[in-house]
Amino acid sequence: MFEDEFLDEEFVGGVFSKEIDGGRAGASIRLDDRGLIARLSDGEQFYLGYNECNLEIGGASGRMIFCRNADRSLTMFCEDKRFAAALERSSAGELMEQLEGINAIGRKRKIVGHAGFWAFLIACAALLIGGWFGIKWGAREAIVHVPFEVDEQLGDAAYEQALEEVAQMTGEDEGTLIDDDAVRLPLQQLVDDLSEHSLMPEVKFHVLVCDTDIPNAVALPGGRMIVFRGLIDLVETPEELLAVLAHEMAHVTLRHHLKSIAGSIGLIAAIEIIVGDVGGLVALATEVLRAAALMDNSREHEHEADLEGVRMMHEAGIDPAHAIRMLESLPHAHVPDALAWHSSHPDIEERVEAIRELVAELPAREYSPIDFDLDALRAAIKNRKVADDVDEEAENARQDNPKANNEKPADGKEKEEGNVEQARPENVLQEAATK
Repeated sequence: MFEDEFLDEEFVGGVFSKEIDGGRAGASIRLDDRGLIARLSDGEQFYLGYNECNLEIGGASGRMIFCRNADRSLTMFCEDKRFAAALERSSAGELMEQLEGINAIGRKRKIVGHAGFWAFLIACAALLIGGWFGIKWGAREAIVHVPFEVDEQLGDAAYEQALEEVAQMTGEDEGTLIDDDAVRLPLQQLVDDLSEHSLMPEVKFHVLVCDTDIPNAVALPGGRMIVFRGLIDLVETPEELLAVLAHEMAHVTLRHHLKSIAGSIGLIAAIEIIVGDVGGLVALATEVLRAAALMDNSREHEHEADLEGVRMMHEAGIDPAHAIRMLESLPHAHVPDALAWHSSHPDIEERVEAIRELVAELPAREYSPIDFDLDALRAAIKNRKVADDVDEEAENARQDNPKANNEKPADGKEKEEGNVEQARPENVLQEAATK
């Protein structure tokens, strides 16, 4: 038995599991002499024995401990400073070797954590020696220590601006977001499943679908993702779709938006970042992210996102070769240069070669196809467009004949009323689905 100090202790944490609606939930975690017990707010419980527990350390803070089973179908996580000590004592040494490993990583990250202070000193020296370029370098080095909540604030500030940017580029109405769970939720589940294998599994991605021909997906800082219908139409397999989504998710977890901003802002804001005052940075977000959120990723960032996306797919048991096939198909797609997934990105052959090299170095494993119905997703989008067209025609008819809205039906008009009933959006949608 373990020491009474942790016998009745409950640690605040969370759970990743496909059995949970949305894939994740907050939980209180208890330890006994056999394993971990996580209880959700609705009373549902999950159990993970020490004998099948694999430990990792990470998260935005670099201090979160993840306890996963062998196939990663269940993960419990906690950031409490006492959690590692509780695991050590309650497992009676069974997790000692793993805990020593993650403690070593934690000590290394703690040392690195002082880099923000040293970056400030270096930047000040660089100001005297190298001027503005030294300050920009210092800001980029310090940005990784900014809390992830800042990324989320930046994403919120940039969201409306991003939609306006899309509207300007395409000449289409910016109000083209598809508000339909039959379209959005399958993609959300796809991203949620993959996010468990990301560098920051605690990040909550929120998927939106835009009814635009652009074959692309865009990730904003903090985790909002806009998937364009054109990408859904372009891909041949669900795995190709996931390859693009993994690439965009990697931009978020690698915090590329924030790093790009650090290279674009003024002197005062750069120093504020270095010393940890990010209020000015959030205020600048709308202007800075106007173009950066959609297109302004450096060649280095694109390479990093490619490789991290491939790593995520491999960890999830999905063949990363689909990323190569997707990249190779892009030059043949009819895509506006400014909006293509490959626009202003490194040379495609160069990216493909880098991915091939990484795949060759990854440990061998068996890959499985994704359980995802791409045809059903496309049908849901098409059916929604049918319903929208019917709504628009009905509204135009009402505007063209305003008197008809106020007239009561005369006797003997039952047949006409029946025709109106047949023209209702839900009936037209049902008829279209059976054709």
